[in-house]
Formats: sequence, structure tokens, C-alpha cells
Amino acid sequence: QIYASIGYPLLINKPEGLTQNKLSHTFSLGFIRDMPINRTRNLAIGLGLGLNYNVVYTNLQFIDDMNKSIFVSSDLINQWSSLNTEIPLELRWRSSTPTNYQFWRLYAGLVGHYSLMAKQSTRTAITETINSLSVQKFRLALRLSIGNNTWNLTYAHPIDSFFDFDKSTQNKSVSELKTAKLGLIFYIF
Repeated sequence: QIYASIGYPLLINKPEGLTQNKLSHTFSLGFIRDMPINRTRNLAIGLGLGLNYNVVYTNLQFIDDMNKSIFVSSDLINQWSSLNTEIPLELRWRSSTPTNYQFWRLYAGLVGHYSLMAKQSTRTAITETINSLSVQKFRLALRLSIGNNTWNLTYAHPIDSFFDFDKSTQNKSVSELKTAKLGLIFYIF
């Protein structure tokens, strides 16, 4: 089963003063192999592989190789971008029958994210700077998808923090920052 999702990344455990601005977004595309575990084939285990791209606009800017952070003014555009592979493992239930293709579905499970790229881009009217972000290479999230036919809501709640910081650094307030995802997911085939 091919899936595509669009959503809004939500920052959890934010330090005081951190805000999201503009329209942050996330997009996923992948494949899940559905393996039925009962005779009626409406209960299954799904295992897949996909790509996930996130863009978060925020007022938190990292400087000096992420050892220090500052809150920037609203006239600067500060963007965090990341590209991850995702590995979903789900328990999948649906109300389908051999003749009914419009059915309810409830999919719940874990999604592993492996970071391929993470960067920060800061733009002013005159200049643009791009720096790498130090993120956890592997993160887990709990995911729930529910819907009918084409339209399905999805929510992924992170287990691990987004950044890879030593807990004793100056960025202790940022070290527990997590990114959740709320959006729509479409299943094709």
C-alpha cells in the first residue's frame, strides 16, 4: 500500500519564548506491506519504508556550532529543515469486505525516523546563512491514523527528543524539544 501524508509539525516541550511562525509543514511518502493475520483479512500487521521531509519556521536560532541559541526578531526568517527515512510498524484494522471498498480504518503503531539531513537556514533581506543542525540520528514516534475511505487523520507523538544535545550544555532547555505531527494521510491501492 502506497501512502502520502501532509501535516503540520507541532513543537512539544518548548522552552519559554520559543514560537513557530509562518506555515511550517511536513510531507511523507512511502510504502507499507500489509500482512493479514485473520481469515477475514481485516486485521493485519503493516511494515513499511518511506521518506519524510519537515520544515519548521521558528524564532529560535542556533549560533556557534549549536553551543548557543538566541531568539531572533520577526523580520528574520529562520527555518529548520530535515529529511528522514521512516520505518512504520503498525497494527491495522479496517471494516472492509471483499465487495466494500469504502471502509473505516484504524492503524496504530510505531514509526522509526532515521535522519539523512538536518539544517538551519536564516534569511534577512540581504543575506542567507545555512548551518547543520545536530539532531538525534534515530528517533521513535507513536502513530495513530483513523479515517474513512480516502480521508484519514494522522497524529504522530514523539518518544525521543529532536536535538542531540549533551544534557549539561547551555541548551538544556532545548534538549528536550520534540516534534509531533498532525495531518492527513492518504492510502493508495
